[in-house]
Amino acid sequence: MIRKMLVASALGAALCCAPVASAQPGPIYWDDPVRYSTDVPGMNYDAHLTGPCTNMDRFTFGRGPGGEALQCRWIPNQWPPIYTGFWQTSYELFGVQDIGAPCPKPQSAAQASDGRPLVCLGAQGWQAGKYNGVGFTPM
Repeated sequence: MIRKMLVASALGAALCCAPVASAQPGPIYWDDPVRYSTDVPGMNYDAHLTGPCTNMDRFTFGRGPGGEALQCRWIPNQWPPIYTGFWQTSYELFGVQDIGAPCPKPQSAAQASDGRPLVCLGAQGWQAGKYNGVGFTPM
């Protein structure tokens, strides 16, 4: 009798603690980043508008908490001097593009395959560089 109880309890414990296979994906938490089809490699999903950043030359794009496209940029003539960039609002992002390829509309952004930021310059297509307070700066 005791042997049957021990076997039954061991079997019950084994079935209770066994992992269950599920066809459903793992848990999704409220703070998981939302990914968009136009996101680029190296995208920073922890970006916050006006927050500090250091990736000002390559892989400069990020997404804010609301999904807005942001770009890490240097702000010239800061006082007191700060040696990091800041997340700023970016043009609409169009994924990875080739330099010189036609672009969908003015005031749009993309990333080259080597991580440089691209901006749409109308008839010139995608060009590596960024807009700042004085105009377009090629890279």
